[in-house]
Amino acid sequence: MGPIQIFLLGFEDLQAAGSLADELGALSAAGTIRIIDARFLLRESVHEVATVRVSDLQDSEREDLRDAAGALVGLGASAVLGGEDGAAVGAILGTEAALDVAELGMSEAEIGELAEELDVGDALLLLVIENVWATAFAAALREARVVFAQQDYLSREGLVALGAMLELEVAIDG
Repeated sequence: MGPIQIFLLGFEDLQAAGSLADELGALSAAGTIRIIDARFLLRESVHEVATVRVSDLQDSEREDLRDAAGALVGLGASAVLGGEDGAAVGAILGTEAALDVAELGMSEAEIGELAEELDVGDALLLLVIENVWATAFAAALREARVVFAQQDYLSREGLVALGAMLELEVAIDG
């Protein structure tokens, strides 16, 4: 299993949403990512929200992924039960928890509440992807016994914000 990312993206421009959908489709077709769950919500009118849902997973794959994620959670909680027992319990509890909520880790009611916040013409994309491209790299990290303290992504906007902070620091120190 590769690293999993979760996104919550808002759109005021539906043309941009279409371009993003095209790019996600191309990345999925190329095997770079796997769309675990994507739900696009569009407020069409005061009383109507259109919903489109997409996934690259079959039901059996979704169940296997839930079991694997639950087992990993169980390993993390293994101080109580021990490694293998914790993983086994985590697999069971992870699957049961996943059955109680939507695929995105949110209940239908919570997704409905998000939809209610949209203005007419606005859209929202709830997206969970697996970064398939990083699967071998993640396995190599585990094999090298690398311990993660933290990981994050740095966006273009983040680099601009970093530059603004550095400029401010130079102005204060100068």
